[in-house]
Amino acid sequence: MNSNYRDPLGDGKSRIELIGHLGDDLTIVNDARASFEKTSSVLTEKDIRLIHYLAAHNHTSPFRGVVFKFKVKAPLFVCRQWWKHVIASNHNDEQLGWNEKSFRYVAIDDSDEFYIPKVFRKQSASNKQATEGFLPAEDNEKAIAIYEKQCRASYEAYRQLLALGVGREQARGVLVPSVYTSWVWTASLQAVLHFIDLRMGEGAQTEIAAYAQAILELIKPIVPHAVEAWSNHRNHRGF
Repeated sequence: MNSNYRDPLGDGKSRIELIGHLGDDLTIVNDARASFEKTSSVLTEKDIRLIHYLAAHNHTSPFRGVVFKFKVKAPLFVCRQWWKHVIASNHNDEQLGWNEKSFRYVAIDDSDEFYIPKVFRKQSASNKQATEGFLPAEDNEKAIAIYEKQCRASYEAYRQLLALGVGREQARGVLVPSVYTSWVWTASLQAVLHFIDLRMGEGAQTEIAAYAQAILELIKPIVPHAVEAWSNHRNHRGF
């Protein structure tokens, strides 16, 4: 497996790639000690204990000095859930960059560019926003057929509108939320861990949780001690 990207939904279409990063565990330590004008050149056991102390006591600003840049391809409904972290989180400030593919500029030219679930979940009886369990096999096959038919009808309507000369910015209105889009996301380690905490938490939608898990796998080799500290102390909600 390529260490820089994942296919979170396992359909050969979804993708998240780590295209760059700034800093590592040592960066966190040196940022934390900036007020004392002290720096470390090599990460020591003392430094690792400091990272855990910072996480345990919600001293999270040093985690903002590490920055990751991802290229993401995901269904539009996942993209819109993700976007909430850009416009709603006070952890982000100017730490986040978001540059998304525009269907005003780029037309979809493939009816296969839609996310088709392999397994359908049932609506939760106790949680209005969540799902639980799975449809029986026969019903699941019917659901796939209905879902795929609607996606293809959506694309066909879109194609016909373009053929009539309708502008892309209006024609895109008939596309269903399972259409794939892509964007570049730049975020601090603090913002990334906050995202993972929420999107892998209880009640999170399965599809976006798969992306959160993929992100965790991509960043862990770069900041293993920060990830461990976050994992041990995530219930403190400092991130």
